[in-house]
Amino acid sequence: MADQAALHMRHAEVVFLASYLNSLTEWDARAAVRIVQRDRVVGFFGAPPTGCITFIAVPLSSAGEEQEVVHSRTVSAGRMRDVLGDVSLPPRGFAGRRLRVPDPVTGPLELLTLPPLSGWERTESTTAEALGPLVEEALGEFRRRVPQDANIEAAAAQRVAEEIWSRPALGDVPVRAVHTAHRLGFLNKDTATVDAAQVPGWTRLATPSGQVFTALGTSNLTLGSVTGR
Repeated sequence: MADQAALHMRHAEVVFLASYLNSLTEWDARAAVRIVQRDRVVGFFGAPPTGCITFIAVPLSSAGEEQEVVHSRTVSAGRMRDVLGDVSLPPRGFAGRRLRVPDPVTGPLELLTLPPLSGWERTESTTAEALGPLVEEALGEFRRRVPQDANIEAAAAQRVAEEIWSRPALGDVPVRAVHTAHRLGFLNKDTATVDAAQVPGWTRLATPSGQVFTALGTSNLTLGSVTGR
């Protein structure tokens, strides 16, 4: 039987987490998240259909001093969202909530190896507003090169998508990472600073809302989920 580990969060953090989980499950109903706790912060890693790894960090409330530490557990994103329940109204008379962590599941291969914590070198910076048009440009090019009514084999369409979404967008960060950040709402604040960084084997797109990592040399793009076909 799995342990009944719990996380204690303030309402604002619960709302933030709910938004992230909603975005993941709307994109992929079978999405999973890997939960990793370090001290008073818990991280949620996701693996959307772009082949990237996404990450948000959520501070834990002081009410959780007695909680069990969730060192690392992969759970269903949908089940975790169900645990949060209705987040439209804050709880009365209590600064935070105790959230039971769902039982573990077998997650995607992408979540077995997480990106490194240190050694990152920032390469470029821009604003969220400047990156937004890149997603529409990528979708527009794909639709021109692979018309929906054209009799093009799926493998050929996949190759075109891989070519487009693997192009560098900011530093060495590929378009697929920008698409991921856009889809999950990480680029919603136009004036927010967005940084590109790299370590051997990885790139990172960092925003105030979350981060998107790409392992170099991987190709796990799910065509339909990215292009809408």
